[in-house]
Amino acid sequence: MSIKRLLSASLSLLALTSLSACDSKTGGGNSDAPTIEVTQEELAPGGVYISYMVGCEKGCDQLAKGDLILAVDGQPVTGAKDMRVSRIATGAPIKLKVRKGAKAPNKGQEVEVEIVAKPNDSLPPIKEAPPFWTVGAAELNKAPTWARRALFGHASPMIMLMNADGGTTDGRQFLGRKRLIMFWDWATREEQAMSVNMMQVLQNAQEDLKAAGVDIMYTQIRFPGNVTGDTTEDGNPVPRQAPMNDTALRDWQKKYGVAGKTLLPMYRFPNATEYNAARELGLEGASTYIYYLRASPAIVLLDENAIVRWHSEATVPAPAGSPLAGKDDQYTIIQAIEFAMKDL
Repeated sequence: MSIKRLLSASLSLLALTSLSACDSKTGGGNSDAPTIEVTQEELAPGGVYISYMVGCEKGCDQLAKGDLILAVDGQPVTGAKDMRVSRIATGAPIKLKVRKGAKAPNKGQEVEVEIVAKPNDSLPPIKEAPPFWTVGAAELNKAPTWARRALFGHASPMIMLMNADGGTTDGRQFLGRKRLIMFWDWATREEQAMSVNMMQVLQNAQEDLKAAGVDIMYTQIRFPGNVTGDTTEDGNPVPRQAPMNDTALRDWQKKYGVAGKTLLPMYRFPNATEYNAARELGLEGASTYIYYLRASPAIVLLDENAIVRWHSEATVPAPAGSPLAGKDDQYTIIQAIEFAMKDL
């Protein structure tokens, strides 16, 4: 299905659901979490953007997230493929031309850094990891400004999710496959309506996303902002709506999904019995994803190198004159789908 046909199919979706957006916006999530937006100006010099440092024998202490690698041993580089392990993790000295990132004291300056690196096995089960995770600056720069929220530009964060049909997924398993993850909550009627409308659009697009090599993860969690303001006797916040279990997730999609369409792959946060901190893994060891989720729904797109290339929160208004004017949830998910199919 083309994007034009998908948009056309989506115009009638609101009539398929009995939910209505009758609650005011909650702004859900953790408003205290820092917002990290990588700007067009930061990426404009080109080269390869460093998303996360793993470490190496020499020189990596002179590099940081946000730096742009412009050349390796005098040869210009433009994408992650130019930074393959076999080229930079040889155990021999490698000279990098680097433009320092926006957070560096010498930001904007071009420096030469010599590194010595070997394939890194400190991230099991990943074998022979590179000394740093990278993405082409031009590729990263394709995302619109509104899809550059806190996780944008990071390597896959720490995560542990349960598949409603069985099995556990963590952030390191994201490596090697493109993914569209929709994190959603159902604290309010508005959030419920948005999640249904977006789910239906995803159902209509799932075959085309599959053909483009993109896996869908329709993921229900309790956002940090999903609270009533009250606390229990032991001081814990009282949620407006508790997370769904597997049966409830399946029933939700059967009830509100598009008739005749295959159910989306469904995921959820583990319950207290299932949760295992040792399984909450990512390429970035200290970045837990839920800390960065403020407003439901949040859409996260990762490329095959497990770099977050899109992170949007809630919805963005459809432009004036759009056939989806007033249907901002459908417009938002269609923009993410189009990006995943064409630019991921």
